[in-house]
Amino acid sequence: MNLRILNILVLLFALLSFTMIFTQDVKAKFEEYSVFAKVPLIGEVKIQSIETNFTITNNDFDYSYNVEPSKLVDFFDDKVSNGYIRGKIKNQKIIPKIYFYHSQKNDSQRSIEFNYLNGKIIDIRIEPDYDTSKITNVTSEMIRESIDPVTMFYFITNYDYIKNCNFTMNIYDGKRRYDLILSDPIQNKQAFNCTITHQKIAGYKLEKIKENKKYITDLKFIIDSNGKYIFKEVSLKENNLDLIIKRN
Repeated sequence: MNLRILNILVLLFALLSFTMIFTQDVKAKFEEYSVFAKVPLIGEVKIQSIETNFTITNNDFDYSYNVEPSKLVDFFDDKVSNGYIRGKIKNQKIIPKIYFYHSQKNDSQRSIEFNYLNGKIIDIRIEPDYDTSKITNVTSEMIRESIDPVTMFYFITNYDYIKNCNFTMNIYDGKRRYDLILSDPIQNKQAFNCTITHQKIAGYKLEKIKENKKYITDLKFIIDSNGKYIFKEVSLKENNLDLIIKRN
């Protein structure tokens, strides 16, 4: 093969590769959220900022996030965390294959990774391990039938996933196993509300499990200019502090 023919083949291959890259179906969506704490006598105080980026390339998705503490307050957890879920899109639904979480606070760091197979968690890596000596055991079956917290957050901020508002999500974060029970939808032309009941299952101190105290919160959507329901806010509880996550 002479040099001229070889150069032509190389050029054609480069053009083909360039064309394939730019004919991929790529979609991206960036969102920002703020986390507020309800402080007695003061009201809502912003304590964290959340950024998410959802990208679809053909049938593959990547949903990444970053959480930064507010510099205005010092009474809440000031760790920085980030991570992602990655997987496939099937029938317009996400199917995670991997979950990764990393947090850092001063000199302390932790990484958590889950691997999924057919929608079930099959492998877990936590570095360093949590001290689980004083909490109830989370069984392998509990873990296998769960989803990670980032997948949960994606679900509850997307109307198409929760519009029926009559099901339970099993969540495992690497230490705790809890349920989010969605019920009692209220829908009108301006808004959609769903009640979320938080229930501890395992990975907590035994007295907390026996107490069986359920925390009830609201998940709210509003109608946008295109007539579609978009996430507005959700309330939750962390370390006995009432929190609200709002879409910016």
